[in-house]
Amino acid sequence: MELSMETTVAIVGAGVAGLTLATFLHQAGVPCVVLERRDRAYLEQRQRAGVVEARGVRMFERWGLADQLLGGPVAQTIDYRLDGTSRIFELSSDDGSQGRFCTQQMLVHNLLRELLDQRAGDVRFGVTDLSIDLTDSERPRVRYADATGAHELSCAYVVGCDGSRGTSRAAIPAGVLTTYHHEFGYAWLAALVEAPLVGHPIMGVSDYGFVGQLPRGPQRSRYYLQCALSDTAEDWPNERLWHEIRRRTGDATLPEAPVLDKFFVPLRSVVHAPMQYGRLFLAGDAAHLVPPASAKGMNLALYDVDVLAQALRQAVHAHDETALQTYSDTCLAHVWRYQEFAVEMTDMLHDAGDATQHGAFRRQVARAKLAALFTSPTDARRHSEFQRGLA
Repeated sequence: MELSMETTVAIVGAGVAGLTLATFLHQAGVPCVVLERRDRAYLEQRQRAGVVEARGVRMFERWGLADQLLGGPVAQTIDYRLDGTSRIFELSSDDGSQGRFCTQQMLVHNLLRELLDQRAGDVRFGVTDLSIDLTDSERPRVRYADATGAHELSCAYVVGCDGSRGTSRAAIPAGVLTTYHHEFGYAWLAALVEAPLVGHPIMGVSDYGFVGQLPRGPQRSRYYLQCALSDTAEDWPNERLWHEIRRRTGDATLPEAPVLDKFFVPLRSVVHAPMQYGRLFLAGDAAHLVPPASAKGMNLALYDVDVLAQALRQAVHAHDETALQTYSDTCLAHVWRYQEFAVEMTDMLHDAGDATQHGAFRRQVARAKLAALFTSPTDARRHSEFQRGLA
């Protein structure tokens, strides 16, 4: 027998986007239910990258949640290492706001603690067979199963925060969405190592390809190495991994450390438009993807749910759906602005080191662009504004 329930907002997915939206809605007095296929332990242990940019920090401060949710060191410098030579770029700030190296894992852990343990929010784990029925234009229905049986959740609004491979976007009829995508032609190997970042976060360029190193807690860091799309873990034993890290960073003395995991990330940009259909709204990776070189994936998701939470608060409490109706247009203007930055960053960091992809001419252009960050106040300020999320 199917059990029927009601709420105001049904949120599909308990990643950063879904949990942040639920916490904001709880703060705003808007009832919501979060549906998640994984269990809480998996979400809290899953290692995911992330830097909360200065705009995101200000957002959490505006909602009165920064102290409860944000941790990690300040993200204010980048070591743009060219052929082994370090040049430290410091993000300029007129208002004193700073980003934080708060990983997605840390933020999800803090959000779950705040939403469930402090606020008694409603997050339902272990959900299977989820489907969204938009037949009733005023009251969508979300059907799903869990360990207690089959359920039907009637709501005023549905928000898909279930990632690029989730089911929410599939509920939109064929022909409504336009998908824009760009493939960069290479991938990153991401390796989590039992060694802390010493000094500044590294974005390194050399003839051997790109390398990056970012902190992942006090005793761990993650290295990112440019590799072929066809590469697998068998192509990257630990011996090769450390050899490539040393020569790409220009540090032959770097000691080996235990490698905890490895995975591969193809570099691509994707945008699905519009980000809404009727009373179904898409947020985060369900609506768009950016390559990790820009560090904007989580931040674009946070922007989406900030806009959406404010619009839902206005719709529920003031009975005014004006902001909801323009949600997609508002977010897409921001998304395309930062897709531009993501493409620029990705091309610069890879073309400047490896001429095999786009040739020697593009290599010199990319190196000139990288050098301008340190010689042109205009270029430096623009780069800082994008990195801080204020462009």
